[in-house]
Amino acid sequence: MLNPQTKLHTPACPKCQASYTVKKGKRRNRLQILQLYQCAECLYRFTGAPGRNKTYPLKHILEAISTYNLGHSVSETQRMLRRRTHLDVPEGTARSWLEAYRSFTTYARLRAAGRKLFEPVAIIRSYLLEHQQIYRFQAHQAKLRLLLATLAHRHLVPVSDYLQNVDSYFPHQLFQATEHRSSKFPATLHPPIARKENHATRLAALVLPTSPTNTKRHETLQRFMLVNDSVTVAVEIPVYLTRDDLAYYRSRGFNLSFDSDTITGHIDFLQVRNGYLHILDYKPEARRERHAHIQLTIYALALSRRARLPLKMFKCAWFDERDYFEFFPLQGVYWPRR
Repeated sequence: MLNPQTKLHTPACPKCQASYTVKKGKRRNRLQILQLYQCAECLYRFTGAPGRNKTYPLKHILEAISTYNLGHSVSETQRMLRRRTHLDVPEGTARSWLEAYRSFTTYARLRAAGRKLFEPVAIIRSYLLEHQQIYRFQAHQAKLRLLLATLAHRHLVPVSDYLQNVDSYFPHQLFQATEHRSSKFPATLHPPIARKENHATRLAALVLPTSPTNTKRHETLQRFMLVNDSVTVAVEIPVYLTRDDLAYYRSRGFNLSFDSDTITGHIDFLQVRNGYLHILDYKPEARRERHAHIQLTIYALALSRRARLPLKMFKCAWFDERDYFEFFPLQGVYWPRR
């Protein structure tokens, strides 16, 4: 499935531009812990951490950028940052942050249109789910409306109806009673998996060092991507797959080697891009994962049924700061007759 011998990605040497560098310890400054690297050619040691040598903590810089991309003006962003962090940031500095991190915040090109549709306080709909654990479902209403209105994505509109009903007409009792969760469900699937370059890995490398604790890593990354990238439309989406759903798939020729009354799960990230719904899961040490493709396939089967969309409209991937592994879930569960 994956080649374990593939070299982990590390930044090129800034001095001699050699591509082979290795991790060489860590350094703590007053703002954060930085990963150190050493060049195998010239032995130069450097740090490749985004946001180094900044006067302000990176987490406050990213908080200011997120506040602005929610639809607040620069002056409103300054006031809100001052109230939350007691930092008095000049307008010129705030604008320089927006420019410096523009490549990470692709929602900037949709921001003006989003502001016309929703006020900053309403642009993200949030709902707490008591599903054995507490999950925070969030949906970016402006992105959903803007992306699904395009010709390339109009066929995906039914997913919006499903997301709108999570906090109202939804069988929450299934998540409180079921014993089977997709993250640990035993199954055997072998879809072709490809390692790809993706914007999500760059965002993870930027944002995760600002997480206050390891347990907050998912939440920190989810919030930043939901607010600032141009394609993430929802996070922590609850999905479920019933015995009737499995029977439906089998009646249409799907090869499903597992069974259960109910399987539940929560999708980390849902994206709308390039004509597909992309289901993403952040996995620390993604290269070592051996169950993620099963978990993500169950997510796709479940959301396909809930939104009444063909499975061929879904792509799945798991990722961390270095790697992004993508596959078509349909290829793991369906082989057309010849």
